[in-house]
Amino acid sequence: MADLSHRPDTEGQENSLQTLLAAIDRETAQELALDAALLKERASRNIRKKKPYIAFLLGNDEMALAIDSIQEIGYLPAVTPLPNLPPWIRGIVQIRGEILSVIDCCLLFGIREERYHLRRSYVLFQRQELKFCLMADRITGVVNLDEQRDPLVAYEPEQRGHLARLAPFFKGVYTMDDRTVHILDGERLGSSPLIREWQ
Repeated sequence: MADLSHRPDTEGQENSLQTLLAAIDRETAQELALDAALLKERASRNIRKKKPYIAFLLGNDEMALAIDSIQEIGYLPAVTPLPNLPPWIRGIVQIRGEILSVIDCCLLFGIREERYHLRRSYVLFQRQELKFCLMADRITGVVNLDEQRDPLVAYEPEQRGHLARLAPFFKGVYTMDDRTVHILDGERLGSSPLIREWQ
């Protein structure tokens, strides 16, 4: 007759191993849940920090204005010219029953223009009581910026001198991949004495 007294207690070992694995799973699951919650909170904080900017072309150069300076965007309707205005005020348009001036920043700031766009766009700029249509060659999309994590580089006029007259209105230049976007300061643009004189 076989001696069973020295047989290893495999059933007891399996139960101990399963108990140990279950305990590890419980501890790991709690840690993973905490990690997931922390990552979710960080992601939501990062999303809230990003500020949307509407990007558009002036000539060959891409500009962007913070969305809080813009009431709307769209295709520019027919512009009615008016006499005795500087050439950079192209005239007036009617948008949603409101008569607004149309400002051509390319003319105002001496930016090279490309006349290949069949249909011009506009950015309806608003800062306090000042409101006007900023003529754009094309709306290029939205740029989301966290100005603390996505540092803006100072504009260097000696590299691209044709933007030198607009440079005082830049917050900085944002570069991503092969794209360079000049971030405009809506506050400075809206308080420009030159523009306000003709509002």
